[in-house]
Amino acid sequence: MKRLFIILFSALMFVACDKVYINGDLDGMWQLQRVERGGEIAAPVDIYYSFQRHLTFVSKHYDEELPLRYLGNLHYSGDTVVMSGFRKFLEEEIVATVDALSGFYLYSDSTVFVVERLDDETLVMRSSDGRYTLRRW
Repeated sequence: MKRLFIILFSALMFVACDKVYINGDLDGMWQLQRVERGGEIAAPVDIYYSFQRHLTFVSKHYDEELPLRYLGNLHYSGDTVVMSGFRKFLEEEIVATVDALSGFYLYSDSTVFVVERLDDETLVMRSSDGRYTLRRW
């Protein structure tokens, strides 16, 4: 009886501790490494895209200031990622402007990406604005 209890308890703990990922390999934090746009290549510094459930979080980190962060909606289906409805993190009444989002290489308040590559380490997405290469953080 004691052995059965230990086995059932262990199985329950294993299932209960499992993380809930609804977006598969997309979920998690990604560091933006490269943006190819209009024939030019940019190598962004300290810009991160995070995906979790139905939310996306973009952040830019500075040495001396607090990070600049925006929280938005995420829709992921098949090979399509839609990021939209960004608001300033911790000040949700402030809607992100296109100028503010351009600092994250997002040039619209709703950006549609097509995933070209997605694995444990690399995410490559294409939008009408360019091609984005990210690495898992």
